[in-house]
Amino acid sequence: MRSLTVIWLHASREDDARHLPVVEHGMSDAFRDFCAEAFNVRMPLEYPPLKLTTVSSADALPDALFIDGDPSRGMTEGGDDICLFMVDDALYSGSVRGVLLKDWLKTYLPAIPKVVVTYPGNAPVVVPQRRWSKKGAEVLANPAVHHERIVHLFKSFWLPRFWSAMRQYVQVKAGTNWHTPGHNGGNAFSASPFLRGLHEAFGSMIFRSDLSVSVESLGDLSSPEVQTPLSEAQKMSSEIFGSALSRYVTNGTSTSNKAMLMTLLKPGEVVLVDRNCHKSVHHAIVTSGAVPHYLPSRWNARLGVWGPVSLADIEAELAKTATMPERRVPDASSPISSRPRLLILTTCTYEGVLYPVWEVARLCERAGVLFYADEAWAAYMGFHPFYTHTDPVTGLAMRYNAVNERAGAHFAVQSTHKTMASFSQASMIHVSTRFKQLLEEDASPQFRWLRRRFALNGHGSFEKFTHDLHEFLRYWHSTSPHYPFLATLDVAGVQMRLEGMKLIDERLKWAAEFRARVAAECGLPEEECFADLTDIAGGDQDWSGAGFLKDPLKIVLMLRSPAACAAFRKALLKSHIQWEKATSTTILFLVTVGTAEEHFEDLFRVCRLNRELIGCPTQVLDDGGVGGAVAGQPVVLPRDAALCDGEFVTLESSVGRIASQFLVPYPPGIPVFVPGLRITEAMVSLVKGVIETEGVAAVHGLFCRGGHAPYYVEVLNRDEGKRLECGITLVP
Repeated sequence: MRSLTVIWLHASREDDARHLPVVEHGMSDAFRDFCAEAFNVRMPLEYPPLKLTTVSSADALPDALFIDGDPSRGMTEGGDDICLFMVDDALYSGSVRGVLLKDWLKTYLPAIPKVVVTYPGNAPVVVPQRRWSKKGAEVLANPAVHHERIVHLFKSFWLPRFWSAMRQYVQVKAGTNWHTPGHNGGNAFSASPFLRGLHEAFGSMIFRSDLSVSVESLGDLSSPEVQTPLSEAQKMSSEIFGSALSRYVTNGTSTSNKAMLMTLLKPGEVVLVDRNCHKSVHHAIVTSGAVPHYLPSRWNARLGVWGPVSLADIEAELAKTATMPERRVPDASSPISSRPRLLILTTCTYEGVLYPVWEVARLCERAGVLFYADEAWAAYMGFHPFYTHTDPVTGLAMRYNAVNERAGAHFAVQSTHKTMASFSQASMIHVSTRFKQLLEEDASPQFRWLRRRFALNGHGSFEKFTHDLHEFLRYWHSTSPHYPFLATLDVAGVQMRLEGMKLIDERLKWAAEFRARVAAECGLPEEECFADLTDIAGGDQDWSGAGFLKDPLKIVLMLRSPAACAAFRKALLKSHIQWEKATSTTILFLVTVGTAEEHFEDLFRVCRLNRELIGCPTQVLDDGGVGGAVAGQPVVLPRDAALCDGEFVTLESSVGRIASQFLVPYPPGIPVFVPGLRITEAMVSLVKGVIETEGVAAVHGLFCRGGHAPYYVEVLNRDEGKRLECGITLVP
């Protein structure tokens, strides 16, 4: 067990030598009781689980929390363990180096709960409704008397509502089950002479907690409006992640994308999207009936990875919207000509490139376009100050996490299971407070279309938007969700609020030490062993100066050649080490909240034994036509192309035809054939190259018999193609 830190911005008093230890031990006793109830964990009495650290002035906070007072340098010992911030009421209105205290905390410690300690006779203070609380100084001064009040305060910050209610039901209230699922609390396994081992291996709790919506007291994912432990858990996640609304999803971010795009877009409306986004975004565009306009792609042939879209390209596409008319319904005689309604970007990218979300949001709002961030790979960024950018000219600090209370995306979808502590498929949707403001206020004329879209009694209504989102979520949710999935979503956010600072700080330090050790072992500069921002994005511009950042928790090891990369992968498998993704010259290692320090030692051992393989690729390889193949704009609405009467043709004879299905090669995992795109020779060559090197199974969607040629793909028949091709364009 370890102690967590409570930082108290506290004006010194004469009796502090006696007073402060009483507060520390009283809070620790309450914390022990809270943990026993909330997590079923008994903490030893030998030491206080909460350490109280006082800071006498707001200006001293940076030095107390950050190394040399600089957030980019990492956290101090004690600062990395912070779980609670308290401030005396007389100091609440103060500033930290010229920035109001509450704004400074919103930037650097957004998820940490905060308490204003009030004293008799002082002027009352008004605190924000979310993430802040007030507590009288007499409560802390007499913790034995007010023990239950302090425990209740901790529950308001850290109690996982759904998990606690579900555990209570399973362990205390559950009796004989006459409802789904059919294994009946695991009885079907434990009573079987053949399947007992499965029950023992998984443990009884996973089966007993696999409940049904028939247990109304816990809540139903399809009825989030009803007040239940499940709806309360989602409200708490909204508070933790700083959103106006958060929703749990049990079939991954793929489902989140589909429900959100169906909510936000109408058939025929244009969405600006990075061509190399996840295939679920392409699927969502098809199901919503929207028209994709692909942003310029940046394929890095040397490393075999996709770079980000440049700010210049984003700004250029958004600038076109000023001269575009409002949406017209397309038909054969009236081509689509519509202002884009949505911009979709993946941040961070697979290899860890983060967009300056505040700048993208500014460009979008100026154009009347909503900003939608697929944040599947970086749900943790709101829990550590490393993910903050300080403008060198203005000194203004901004966050990289997409949905935040300063400036960022209007929506974010996160694969909680990818990098945080939840079960696979567990995902969250977050809607920003800024979107709510744009929807409900009339101050932004460029978003009149949005207020009409979700209008109630003639005004933009967040309740109407929420209703529509819930309805489309019901299209995609199972009516029998896996309750343990939901419990891990509940707990994952609470864990990050309670100890996320420590978890991320440790892993940032471990990753930095690992990269330095490998570089020293190889006798090379670190940038010749691991791909940095410029390596991934390309050296044609100053990406860092534009606010882009490489996430250090995505470790991209470079190998000298495809042969070296293949040999290194064999060495990893021999050592029972599994990586996240590999290209012909790189291997991606994903650092998550569950990555242990010894994992780095295991990986370093392989690097040391194979150091001659590590280094920048020595030549630029043939890109296999990827840059040219993953290009072009649709000529038929993707939804129409996907749902029309198509025909199977051989892969070779599909050139010039219009695709009615997806073909998704792995690697690189980006759709090459997309419904509505005209097929080119480059597309066919890329798919054939993947078949030759990786096998036919590496191309999702390809039809063949027995795994052998000929290979078939579905295209529009010629009559349908002529009928549906309606001159899709983004210009009036």
